[in-house]
Amino acid sequence: MTEPTQKPKRNISKEQQIQLVRLIKKMLGMAKYTSEIKKAVQQKYGLSTRSVQRYITRARREMVKHTKISIEDHVAEAYYFYRGILTDENSTQRDRLRARERIDKLLGLDSPTRTHKKELHLDLTPAQIQAMSDEELEKTYQLLCNEASTDSR
Repeated sequence: MTEPTQKPKRNISKEQQIQLVRLIKKMLGMAKYTSEIKKAVQQKYGLSTRSVQRYITRARREMVKHTKISIEDHVAEAYYFYRGILTDENSTQRDRLRARERIDKLLGLDSPTRTHKKELHLDLTPAQIQAMSDEELEKTYQLLCNEASTDSR
């Protein structure tokens, strides 16, 4: 007979659910990473990752509902908060840099640092590459490096 591949479902009471959502809200308020929250809740309650994610989503929704502020207003409030840090004479350079990063993220300006305009193609099979001498392999490698560096300029 085969054994089940999944663990049996673990149900928690309504009281435990309320307590769990409060705990997650507190952890979110302490700026804990989602991965930290998942790990802690899984250890304490024995829930699956997916179940914990649902509770995190529920906690976030309750937090947004409690503030009674639209997402757009919250983004605007955060933007002006970070602008205040940028213009404050007493802010450290680190604080200003962090505020600039957060503004960029809020405005969707945090793009990848390097993009390739053209894909590099190497028309060689793995067997052909293995059959190359060290000199041929180095020459091919340098050719690809040169192609990549001219594409990124």
